[in-house]
Amino acid sequence: MSQLERIVFINRSIEENGGVKTSLIEQEFSISRRQVLRDITYLREHLGAPITYDRSRNWYHYQTPFTLFSNSNERMLVLNAIVKSLAQSQGIMSDLTEMISEGIDSGVEKHYRSLSDKIIFITPVQDWPDYEIFNKICSAMKSEERMSMHYRNALGVHSHRHIEPLRLVNYTGRWYLLAFDMQHRQLRTFHLSRVEQLAQIEGDRMKSRFSDVEIDSFINSGYGIFMGNEVTYVTFRVYGWAIHTLSTQNWHPEQKQRLVKEEGREALEVILPVSNLQEILSTLLSYGPDARPIAPEEFVLRYKQSVAQMWETAEKL
Repeated sequence: MSQLERIVFINRSIEENGGVKTSLIEQEFSISRRQVLRDITYLREHLGAPITYDRSRNWYHYQTPFTLFSNSNERMLVLNAIVKSLAQSQGIMSDLTEMISEGIDSGVEKHYRSLSDKIIFITPVQDWPDYEIFNKICSAMKSEERMSMHYRNALGVHSHRHIEPLRLVNYTGRWYLLAFDMQHRQLRTFHLSRVEQLAQIEGDRMKSRFSDVEIDSFINSGYGIFMGNEVTYVTFRVYGWAIHTLSTQNWHPEQKQRLVKEEGREALEVILPVSNLQEILSTLLSYGPDARPIAPEEFVLRYKQSVAQMWETAEKL
């Protein structure tokens, strides 16, 4: 039995019963009292748990409120479901994948493990990368060398670029490369499926332009994959069925939402930062008549233009 499983058991026992006796842990895992004490020491010294011995009740308990990680069994089951689903969709349910799955399961208490096959994760979109391209990018990032890239954008326009590869990002099931574009002198994101040719330029070293904090800030700046340091806060409202859908979704850490009354009907008002209006516009349009933009003015205008263009197209049918 792994130490993680024992730590989870000790923590849950204290949370549910107020404390735990060493004899219970010894019996549960068939280990010595010395091993139990080592686990308790690990909890105290490495995980910061305020765990102490209560002589009057002959057990260990928390002196002050402490949460190791809430719903740990459930979280591990979800993680395992994601790993197995992604592996199956790639056709790689190998011994290695089973080992990874078993490793995750080791952090789940025994009476929860039977649920492992009952938790299923399905993602509707999964854009698997060309692993040769993926490998080349990883190699260039490791050696910190620039790359030559032939790329085709969403409009089918081809370009040849010199880039400094910085991050590989999976966003909503699609893989993107975040790189410094030498020609445009700025950070850009490239959809990996549109990379037609890629080569590492040996000896052409990248410059240290951004700290990890700056890159992470760029990636998490706003909603969508069109990342950037400049963001616009957009406000929109949804109605009817869309309220129940969006009320349980979080599109960005800085997202704010509230229920409001509008002309006698209920609406959910959402405010969030975006780096590119087109992406949030496309998402909002997918909700049809049950959503509308509120601000800023440019967002509202572009929404009206898109609806008008769709109406013109519909009239031609």
